[in-house]
Amino acid sequence: MITDDPLHPLQFNCVRGTANGKYSCRRQMMRLSRLASVAWILLSFAHWIFILDGTTCAENWPTYRHDNRRSGVSNEQFLFPLDSLWVWQSPQRPRTAWSGPAKWDAYTGNRDLQSMRNFDPCYFVTADQEFVFFGSSSDDSAHALDAASGKEVWVNVTGAPVRLPPTIHGEHVLYGSDDGYVYCVNRRSGDRVWKTRGGDSDRKIFNDRKLISLWPVRTGVMIDNDLAIFGASLVPWEVSHLVSVDASTGKMEGTRSFRRDLQEVTLQGALLASEKRIYVPQGRSAPLAFQKASGESLGAVGEAGGVFCILTEDEMLLAGPNHQKETEHQIRVTGIGDSKAIASFAGTNRLVVAGKEAWCSIAGELRKLDREIYLDAVQRINQALASVPKDQKPSEEIQSIIEEAKSSQAAAWQWAIPCGVPLEMVKAGDALILGFAGEVRAYSSQSGELLWSQPMDGAALGLAVAGGRLFVSTDEGDIHAFGRRQ
Repeated sequence: MITDDPLHPLQFNCVRGTANGKYSCRRQMMRLSRLASVAWILLSFAHWIFILDGTTCAENWPTYRHDNRRSGVSNEQFLFPLDSLWVWQSPQRPRTAWSGPAKWDAYTGNRDLQSMRNFDPCYFVTADQEFVFFGSSSDDSAHALDAASGKEVWVNVTGAPVRLPPTIHGEHVLYGSDDGYVYCVNRRSGDRVWKTRGGDSDRKIFNDRKLISLWPVRTGVMIDNDLAIFGASLVPWEVSHLVSVDASTGKMEGTRSFRRDLQEVTLQGALLASEKRIYVPQGRSAPLAFQKASGESLGAVGEAGGVFCILTEDEMLLAGPNHQKETEHQIRVTGIGDSKAIASFAGTNRLVVAGKEAWCSIAGELRKLDREIYLDAVQRINQALASVPKDQKPSEEIQSIIEEAKSSQAAAWQWAIPCGVPLEMVKAGDALILGFAGEVRAYSSQSGELLWSQPMDGAALGLAVAGGRLFVSTDEGDIHAFGRRQ
């Protein structure tokens, strides 16, 4: 490039040398030409890496559902179709902590009740570029597999089931067990770094023909600002504990560590965290909120329940109902200070939120929602109804506001396609990946176009994305890896 601008850096270098200016300019142009050639080679190499490997923006999946908000959203992009790379098969199916919901509610007459404590139906995985980690409720161990081959790297046996996947923290992984302990081990070798107990003592009870702690760790271990946070809890008539320790040592060091004794609660299911708060599912009761810095209780969170919970970037909690009386599955949207749900989505129990967009399956259809427009419309409807005195009908003006808001609410749904009822849903780049009974599928998040599908044995209950691979965990105890063969 030659320029006549006397202030342009290239022109300045050319004229600055006076007598040798023309040689300086020629050398500059030769250097630029070589740099351009190198850049072209690197760009071409990156392009072919994408074509061969099938991904860009390779990421890790360091904790249950990717992050501490349990968003299930990764920036990793796949080039479909994917190939089956390997399958790890367990000799035993998962043994869940609790049996499933009752077949029906005799009082209400409801059937197909929504499960509220099903936090361990498969061997959920976490993964980085090298390894896949999971806990086993059947052999009471934590496992590490080679991510490329599926071959076992190490196994660590604990004293009871490991129900949620290990959390990756640098060169360590951390996991809790029904034996009441949290373990920190080297991610490559499995060698123990530290071990700490959540409960007051080593008291044991029999549960599902196994001897477990009276304070099992069924929340997993959440890492936040180099702290390892977990709950130790089983039944509401025994004291429960919310614990925060130094992630490197397992000790309560400094002012940020704490141990809170809690009465009449049951801490179970993966913990969640925002910038300032911790959220703890309880299953059949509403989730609890705590100050992250101190562990101080902030009380229960609105009309929410179950163990499937998502925390949005604007700190809205998406969870199921806090009872089994509804005639169909539900996801409710609740804020920290709200006693009632802000909104609810009937006919679904899984969804994904990324920014102002959301995707969910309702009545057998996969739908895309502009969450911002939808919630704004809901707020206008609620405010209009709240302004109507009791025992009075809404005025024409209020009715007009409500109708206009309902029109906006309907327009917030951008598209809908038939898809059936998914058991799990995550987002990888521009693809929505859905797990079904006997199948996993990928859809375009922008258009709903089916991009790929793959049949498999069992129900696809766990999905994770890392290092150019999709990992699928089933209720049979199998872990499938999909990617692009090189």
